[in-house]
Amino acid sequence: MRLEIGRKTYITKGWGYVAALALLPYAILKSLWAWGSTVGITTKEAVQNVAGFGDTLEKGPAFLNTLYNLGIDFTAILAILASLFALAFVTSWGEKLSNRVLIISGWSVGVLTVLICCLTALQFLGVLPKGDTEGLAIWVYMVTYGGLFLWGVTVFLATLSFQHRIKNKQSIH
Repeated sequence: MRLEIGRKTYITKGWGYVAALALLPYAILKSLWAWGSTVGITTKEAVQNVAGFGDTLEKGPAFLNTLYNLGIDFTAILAILASLFALAFVTSWGEKLSNRVLIISGWSVGVLTVLICCLTALQFLGVLPKGDTEGLAIWVYMVTYGGLFLWGVTVFLATLSFQHRIKNKQSIH
């Protein structure tokens, strides 16, 4: 009985849905900043850095600068694409994709994301050197790094769940 309960929790499609939602607060925050909002920014210098980010993009690819000037942050787009990737593990259109590609991508992305978040935690603990963290409210880090960590873990679990469901479908046929 206990094993059956554990299995049902393990193979739930819920992990993919949680992963799909995990980065949306990040996308919203980055979009607000692209639109000129200063929510979560605590110092004048940080406000100027965020306001000048569009100027910094002028030195890079033209499409990034164009997007930012339209109020669209490229990393927010990446977060939305990551949410769609997570949905591929739980939707009918995701099942039409290559199982092998989804599984390899899910494992790779999950492991890489968790590794990056662990390195970030080591930076916050002072074990590794860190960049400038002044001027942002602590909750901004929870939204960004916490969302990324949650996404990585839940994509990993969604991948495991997807593998289990695919294996069960193949054993039935």
